[in-house]
Amino acid sequence: MTPSHPEKSTRLKRYLIMFVVAGLLLLGCYAAVASYIAATIPPDDLLLYEVTEETAREGIVIRLDEETFRGLPVLDAILRGEGHNTGGGPYMPGDIRLVGSVEYPEKIGQGTIDAYIFDNETGKRKYFEYEGRYYRVGTIYRD
Repeated sequence: MTPSHPEKSTRLKRYLIMFVVAGLLLLGCYAAVASYIAATIPPDDLLLYEVTEETAREGIVIRLDEETFRGLPVLDAILRGEGHNTGGGPYMPGDIRLVGSVEYPEKIGQGTIDAYIFDNETGKRKYFEYEGRYYRVGTIYRD
């Protein structure tokens, strides 16, 4: 005995709905795991990139002086330390160039992100000006 046409159609719809639900569930699990990993494993290194002036003008530009360097020791270590890489070719619009990195002594938390990367009042990226050049800080996971 073969199923009638309406029964086949109903069964096909049920299989299709189960397939879509299973796919959405799998996608949701993937997104949840990725978010959990990103939120719980902080980066270990801070990297300093040189950017063009045009790029820096899109965010908040902070001029570095002695007082600012005391408050931001990572920038002092990279820009005025031994690992500072001043070489590099001319920029094209939008290019960035790695200047140096420093192993951060603690796990990077919101305070570090607020100090070096984003302004928590405006939500804009922070850029730092030093000796006529513009820089931004990034992070990298070493685990």
